[in-house]
Amino acid sequence: MTKIWWVIALTVGALITGCTTKVTRTNQLYPGMQPEQVKEVLGEPSQTQFISNKWIWKYSLHEPWKGFIPYYLAFSKENPTLEGWYANEQEYHRQQQLWMQAMPPTQHHKVDVRFR
Repeated sequence: MTKIWWVIALTVGALITGCTTKVTRTNQLYPGMQPEQVKEVLGEPSQTQFISNKWIWKYSLHEPWKGFIPYYLAFSKENPTLEGWYANEQEYHRQQQLWMQAMPPTQHHKVDVRFR
């Protein structure tokens, strides 16, 4: 019986550690990084696009107890170096609302409370 608890504890620990790695890796970013250096830290971006004179990379990074947060990284177009990045919390909240609309509650409970 104790072997099962060890397996469960190790599995939960591995899941928690695996979920937090990419978010804590954003702490390893710094302005002036080359695109290949960023890929070593975060992997391949899920999307890339050019907006004005910027090369924008998008990542969806998992934050524990919250979910996947969209992160945007901006590179200069001529000399591709990292200029800055941010987490788009508004986009995250819009995604959460869409999920809530797509999955309406399936059970309705009627509660009758009477006070004397």
